[in-house]
Amino acid sequence: MIPSFVFSLAEVALQLYAGLMSFRAIQSEDAKDDKQWLTFWLLYTLFQTASIVTDVVGGVLPFYEEIKIGLFVFMGAFNGASRIYPVLEPLLLQADVVAKKYEAVAKAKINEQ
Repeated sequence: MIPSFVFSLAEVALQLYAGLMSFRAIQSEDAKDDKQWLTFWLLYTLFQTASIVTDVVGGVLPFYEEIKIGLFVFMGAFNGASRIYPVLEPLLLQADVVAKKYEAVAKAKINEQ
């Protein structure tokens, strides 16, 4: 079994790599790399948020940490974020409709006061 600090180091290395590549994407004139890294950070944030729950359940599954790190490497280094995003896009669009509805209700309540 691989010690947990190895996975922490791998995750830090991935975040540094993604940060560097995001910086380079911002500096470049090509919009394609901007989209890749915006998509990566969106999916990374969603998966990290979901991992609050999945880490409890996944902790008992064999190779859970390896799969999790592999997913993040796939999303960043192998342009996997652009392959995963189309699968999640319909769900995100539905969530955005709901969020806009509640946002409109909250603004209306603020304006009432």
